[in-house]
Amino acid sequence: MTTLTPPSQAPPERPARAGFSLPLDIVIAPGRAFTKIAKTNEWLPSLGVIVALGLVTSTLFTPAILHIAITSGPRPAHPLTPAETRTTQSQIMLGLGARAVLIPLMMAALTAAPLTIAARFSDPQAPYVRYFALATNCLVPSALGDLAHAIAVAIHPASSYNDIRSLQLALPDNLGIFAAPGNDRELDFLSHFDIGDAWSFILIAFGFSLFANVRFTSALILAFAMDFVYAFIFD
Repeated sequence: MTTLTPPSQAPPERPARAGFSLPLDIVIAPGRAFTKIAKTNEWLPSLGVIVALGLVTSTLFTPAILHIAITSGPRPAHPLTPAETRTTQSQIMLGLGARAVLIPLMMAALTAAPLTIAARFSDPQAPYVRYFALATNCLVPSALGDLAHAIAVAIHPASSYNDIRSLQLALPDNLGIFAAPGNDRELDFLSHFDIGDAWSFILIAFGFSLFANVRFTSALILAFAMDFVYAFIFD
């Protein structure tokens, strides 16, 4: 005889997966996205979107970076042959592609750790995966900002870029505009802070404030402290 499970002992119903509505909502309806993250801890669709955007961004950046590498580096003993040029281009694309995959994962993992630790002061059961999902989803605007920058680069001929400064400021949406001319290290650091980056970390602060029930100003300080550290690590 089949025994029916009493209603009180029935397993809880799994929430419906958000899918690709989640990376869309984090851009157009963050409040709705935070609700979905709290219910599902979902992050894979947004990571897929971020990686896809990063690969497109890398492809658009490659011709300009190749031109700068050839013209600003040590002069070769002979002009590069077409085969050597293709090899160099492939190496650049491979490097940029690896960054497009690995850096979002590393940033999400690193961001989730201090968020989880801070959240556990008030909720000892705060799950790491929730804050990993929050960080991953909130990095979508940063990836969109990088794509906008790459499009701005790609609409001009690669030969119009003579140095890193001209590349970084093709879309003047970052603090690199305040870097001293000729100081590439300062330029690399300041150009990390652009509109897409700020958008992402403000979203992280909002989400953390909501999930951990902390003041938004405190969440914002924590979020931008991490972003400041990432400017040293990843640029």
